[in-house]
Amino acid sequence: MTARPHTIRWPADSPAWAAVRHRTSCLARWLRLPGVGRTPDCLSIRYWPRPDPTMRSALPRRTPVLLVHGYAGTEHMWQPLRVALATAGFDHVIALRYNTFRADIRSVADWLVDQAERTMGACGSRAVHLVGHSMGGLVVRAAVQSGGLGDRARTVVTLATPHRGTTFARFVPGPGARQMSPGSAFLRELAADAHLGATRWVDIEAAVDRVVSAGPDRPSVGSVRVPAGHRSITRHPDAVARIVDELIRVENRLPVHDAAWEFSLAA
Repeated sequence: MTARPHTIRWPADSPAWAAVRHRTSCLARWLRLPGVGRTPDCLSIRYWPRPDPTMRSALPRRTPVLLVHGYAGTEHMWQPLRVALATAGFDHVIALRYNTFRADIRSVADWLVDQAERTMGACGSRAVHLVGHSMGGLVVRAAVQSGGLGDRARTVVTLATPHRGTTFARFVPGPGARQMSPGSAFLRELAADAHLGATRWVDIEAAVDRVVSAGPDRPSVGSVRVPAGHRSITRHPDAVARIVDELIRVENRLPVHDAAWEFSLAA
């Protein structure tokens, strides 16, 4: 009796085969293999419907929120926060997606400024709230401190952000990682230009963080630690609740006419 090798065959339309194809194509694009189209370094995902002019009075009067993930992260990490924001009336949310292995922090910050301006134009808002995780927190800081959002960012929340850098960055690829290395020129310039301004700065640290261990070195009017890890902090209930509470606190201080929405049908 001859034993025949067993071959696993997945249907072409099966979820398992689709997942394998997706991961393979992502790896090929990251390695820039010949014959593979390059994905954009920066994308934005809008989480709000096209405005309906017949429902104008029923639309929420909340400032739009932009979310910036960290190194090796994706926009999917914000799912619990997006749900909580929508429940609190923040229906206009944008999540940024960028290639953390190729991206320069200042370049992403410039792109964030552009996206913020587009968002304000589409929503008829005068300002935005910004939330950044890990390296995304440095992106947000650069956009506010030197990128032109200083007078239009009502709240900045940084989560598990390496404000003093992280030694972990020395062992991973990319220009952004070099900028996160302790003592880098980027971090020195960011610290030298640190100021509160009119923005409310809030920092949320992870109590069980094995990536960021240094103390704070950034403008902040409030800091809190939650019992979470470096990556799980974006999904931790305490962190999610604190972010929503901080944004609502600022919203409640706004005059009614300043929070009004003027939607463009082209948005």
